[in-house]
Amino acid sequence: MNIILEIIYGIIVIGVIALVHEYGHYYAAKKSGIAVEEFSIGFGPAIFHKEVGGTIYKVCAIPILGYTKIKGMEDNLDAPDGFYKKGLWQRFITIFMGPGMNFILAVILFAIVFSSFGNPFVHTTQISGLVPGDPAYRAGLQKGDKIIEINGKPVKTWEEMTNIIRNSNGKKLQIVVNRKGKDLSFEVTPKKDPTGGWVVGIYSSGGEKYSLFKALWEGIVWTGKLLYKMIVFIPLLFTWRGVSSIAGPIGITVMTGQAAKGGLINLLWFSAIINVAIGFTNLLPIPALDGSWIVLILWEAITRKPIPPEKQLSVQSAGFVFLLGLMALVSVHDIMRLIGK
Repeated sequence: MNIILEIIYGIIVIGVIALVHEYGHYYAAKKSGIAVEEFSIGFGPAIFHKEVGGTIYKVCAIPILGYTKIKGMEDNLDAPDGFYKKGLWQRFITIFMGPGMNFILAVILFAIVFSSFGNPFVHTTQISGLVPGDPAYRAGLQKGDKIIEINGKPVKTWEEMTNIIRNSNGKKLQIVVNRKGKDLSFEVTPKKDPTGGWVVGIYSSGGEKYSLFKALWEGIVWTGKLLYKMIVFIPLLFTWRGVSSIAGPIGITVMTGQAAKGGLINLLWFSAIINVAIGFTNLLPIPALDGSWIVLILWEAITRKPIPPEKQLSVQSAGFVFLLGLMALVSVHDIMRLIGK
């Protein structure tokens, strides 16, 4: 895969992730009775735009990220169908559903991997292939057999099974497999491979595929695990190690393209991780990010004393300028890393 194709893959994936995030804001606002003035895919000059139902839908020249312009958040503060004229719950859900949609997409992507490709970290004991002439082949094991027991000890993962074989010292093994619903027993004597380890000449079929319900649950669990790790990582953001590990749109696009080189399963898995990261980052209480709007809404809910919209906008505007500067610095760092490779 050449660099151009990698970049295309990266742009498509980041574009979809941004679209899902902005659609979360858009959908929640519409359902909450808040007008949406613009819904844009990308930034820069519009190459396509159309107004439908009071909302201008745009596709812009720079196809990375996007935005949703919600009425009353930037101007028209007193508009009856604007952001500040709606209740706390409507405002909260409108802001939260951007990151929320990223978390939902991450769960779905993880679930697709678990249900279609299997758990990439826990290989099953099902045999996908045999080496002709090697011990397992000669003993009569076949492709599709699932090894369930070795020397009377149940085995559930490929790692458990290979550990037993490697530690056999060449002694005969009694291997029980399940073949089309029937349990069959075989005697297999391992042989030494060129590295000096003991093997029987079989290949793994990969991870165990889960049912849809279990795959969705695993998707929720993995999303939760990643969120926890990101929360724990927050203090490191104030160190050089943390700052140097941050990637901007350019870096994420390149990494996504590189993940695509490893096949569809790698691309789906990496895309799920990026969704969690983008959702988490947007929930940080930094002005101009979704998290800061949520903090202001929660403050109003607790104190019953809303901060005047004009003051909120001034803080958010300053935060936006800061984020633009940070994004520029991170993008320069991304480019320098690419040049250094």
